[in-house]
Amino acid sequence: MLDSEQVHDYLFYLQKKSKTPSQTYFKHCVYGLRFLLKSEGLPYEYLRLPSIKHEKKLPVVLSKEEVWAMLQGAKLLKHKILIGLLYGCGLRCMEARSVRLQDLDFDRKQLKIVQGKGKKDRYVPLSEH
Repeated sequence: MLDSEQVHDYLFYLQKKSKTPSQTYFKHCVYGLRFLLKSEGLPYEYLRLPSIKHEKKLPVVLSKEEVWAMLQGAKLLKHKILIGLLYGCGLRCMEARSVRLQDLDFDRKQLKIVQGKGKKDRYVPLSEH
């Protein structure tokens, strides 16, 4: 088994080397080491792994003009509907792929998302357009 000094030297090497892999690669190395410790029944303190901070980024929000330009740029009706569902209802790609006709409730102006992220069902409002 590696000792903590060897692990820290390797992690330092990953972060400081001029041809360093991406930050994602570094994160996955740390996550892999955490998994190794867990599977061996060792505490996380055994290797004193660095904490990984999550970046907080604001989402990109399109203006009304940009959304209309996207909708008008689509030639086929199914593409316009897909863009409208993705952006107007805030659907993820896999959620949009699994939309069925019976999931649309035009009377209540809502769409039922079945087994979305986290295997959860939810309702989202439909736009007037």
